[in-house]
Amino acid sequence: MGHSRRVVKLFLSLWPFTHMVKRLSPYTPFRQLFAPLVKESIFEVTFIPVSEEVPALQNTVLPRKLLGELIRASSYRFIYNGCICRNQEGCVNYPRDLGCLFLGDAAAHLHPSLGHRAGVEECLEHVEKAAEYDLVGMIGRIWFDAATLGVMHRLHDFLVVCFCCDCCCLVRTDMKQAGTGFRDTIKKLDAVRVEVTDKCEGCGTCAETCFVGAITVEDGKARIDPEQCKACGKCSMVCPHQAIQVDFDHEDALWQELLARVQPAIKSSKTI
Repeated sequence: MGHSRRVVKLFLSLWPFTHMVKRLSPYTPFRQLFAPLVKESIFEVTFIPVSEEVPALQNTVLPRKLLGELIRASSYRFIYNGCICRNQEGCVNYPRDLGCLFLGDAAAHLHPSLGHRAGVEECLEHVEKAAEYDLVGMIGRIWFDAATLGVMHRLHDFLVVCFCCDCCCLVRTDMKQAGTGFRDTIKKLDAVRVEVTDKCEGCGTCAETCFVGAITVEDGKARIDPEQCKACGKCSMVCPHQAIQVDFDHEDALWQELLARVQPAIKSSKTI
């Protein structure tokens, strides 16, 4: 059994150091010192623009539906009591009680004081609620969550599904100042494309919002650096002119890429 709420609270007392670590990470010797914290085997996340409601082309499935397929395929599902990040940061912009989903066999070992086992339909409703608040979906392996919750030894079958805000998220905050090692833990979905259309008026709202600084305004128009963009879709949500378009490759390509990112954590060995 994983850690109880009381033990988790002790782990979370270290939360303020997460900001310091990210801000120091570009500098020697901290870059080398913190390198083990961002190894791909223990820290890798991918954003899923679950709030996108763009018209779907033929053979295209929006990521929210594919996230639902991951939920269905998972052996166990657990809804955490509240968002760790928003509660630790004292968020005033988004609901703190909208918690993470944890999927995979390791989720069966989480302490009941932290949340509850959930069925597919409850989890799907949870995702829809997050989309209503324009929160950014994120999936992956995060060692900090696994260690805090007491399932670090089962990280290989522990999948985190978060609904992130720019003001509080452990991954999104401080990323403009963080070293490349931290930014590299965020793997863009190649099947997702974010493009600026002719509607752009160069207001700069998207550039201010981009958490990795992938957008600049040049000659009165926003420009997205495809090498830096993480395809989270937040720029599309905040653009006042609806000038940024998020497109998705056909269903199979996006599904196969998502599946490759999260195996073996979602192996379906049991149902609830």
